[in-house]
Amino acid sequence: MASYGPRPAPPLRVTPSSERLIMAHHPPHAPRDAEPTPPSTPNHYADARTASVVLALLSSVVFFAVVNGNMVNVALPFIGRDFGVSEGVYGWVVTGFSLTFGIFSAIHGRLADLVGLRRLYCAGILALGATSLMLAASPSIEVMIVLRFLQGAGSAALPALGTMIIARVFAPHRRGAAMGLVLGAVGLAASVGPFLGGILVELGGWRLVYGATGLVTLAAPVAFRLLPESLDARFGDTFDTLGALLLGLGVSAWLYAFTIIEQRGFGPFFFGLLGLGLVLLLVFWRRIHRVDEPFAQPEVFRDRRYLTNSAVAFLTNASRFGTIVLVPIFLIEVNQVAPLVVGLVLLPGALLIAVISPWTGRYADRVGARQPIVIGMVLIIAGNLITAYYAGGSEVGVGLGMGLYGLGFALFQSPVVSATSQILPPSLTGSGMGIFMMIFFLGGAFGVALSVTAVELQAEGATSWLGLDLGAGATYSNAILTLTVLSVLALILTRGVPGLHPKPMELTP
Repeated sequence: MASYGPRPAPPLRVTPSSERLIMAHHPPHAPRDAEPTPPSTPNHYADARTASVVLALLSSVVFFAVVNGNMVNVALPFIGRDFGVSEGVYGWVVTGFSLTFGIFSAIHGRLADLVGLRRLYCAGILALGATSLMLAASPSIEVMIVLRFLQGAGSAALPALGTMIIARVFAPHRRGAAMGLVLGAVGLAASVGPFLGGILVELGGWRLVYGATGLVTLAAPVAFRLLPESLDARFGDTFDTLGALLLGLGVSAWLYAFTIIEQRGFGPFFFGLLGLGLVLLLVFWRRIHRVDEPFAQPEVFRDRRYLTNSAVAFLTNASRFGTIVLVPIFLIEVNQVAPLVVGLVLLPGALLIAVISPWTGRYADRVGARQPIVIGMVLIIAGNLITAYYAGGSEVGVGLGMGLYGLGFALFQSPVVSATSQILPPSLTGSGMGIFMMIFFLGGAFGVALSVTAVELQAEGATSWLGLDLGAGATYSNAILTLTVLSVLALILTRGVPGLHPKPMELTP
């Protein structure tokens, strides 16, 4: 198998070329007052054949992972009925997964430097498959939620490390197109996921959904054989466990605060959790400035473009995840449609993501990320408003809204990920992309928590904020409008998204 970089072998033999690559990627134990080593000209990217193999593998694995998520969304109401729990309880099947998925996206990014990209990526495949099989046999909702926490922690390696693999295999001017193709596979999975979920639920119940996902386990040995061995090059010696705990517990406290509003309200417990999260994150911030190999390099938090991209990604994914969870619930509970009809309603948007994403990546490579992101945000807002207008009413109208939403998200996703990878120098790619993906997926967890809370806080028989007679659908319409506010905030922030050929951030001497 062709490879594109230094092939590690114990003991490591450092040649002049491999030394330049190692120093460009992760300067070991460099004093904070020392001059940073400038990265050499990128000449270590993969040849066309190797890149094509890697791209096909990443697309196939992410297809399985996304199909799992979309099938679960359709199955959620049936899980709630089987265990006799409300939306606020079974919503944790998604929230718990999204929480650990987001946090471990950052952890896997740093761990990959220590144990190797290929090894950790294959471990993520095994984690997704094994936990899926255990979920299929869950005896209670409590066990199921715990397993979803574990599944999120393990399978977070797939998109987070997949993005890092693309960054190492493809030159910057080709990354947008590569990410577009992978995200096209995401869209294809999203389009068939609801159909497969509906069919599996009707054939064998929600347990069959998880059992089918367990087949992804077979991809682990294939991935280990096909991925370039040079991806297992290791950089750095230590893992900042305390830093990871501080970051994880800090964001968890904030997220949990929003999930308990319905039970405890905006009382001392809510504000106590917000305060605890703030203290933990401040301690984390202080720590990354004081240790030689911190969990996250402080330079990434000083770059305004990186912070803007992260904020836009968080808000947009929060709006997306919240809406995607609410639509199947009100279609089944209010409209009383079959699971297969839910798949039909979600199909247009998912198909648009599949078809448009590859083109979006190439388009962003030509004109920069800002233009497609702005257009995408406008379409997302329009789709949300249309979905809110028809909630509990016309399934065709909901499908139109979700179609616009899918088109907008296709224009948004690959440009924002590609632009973020381009502003990170090689030495910060691992931790920087890991933190970015953590923020991106934590936005999804926050969106699910916010959407479910927005539904449950409304009184029975709530009226539509749009002044429409939506009946029981008014509660869900109002919750979707709440999520729309997040998309509007993201649109305002897009002024800070970098344009064409952004300059990598400078390392602080």
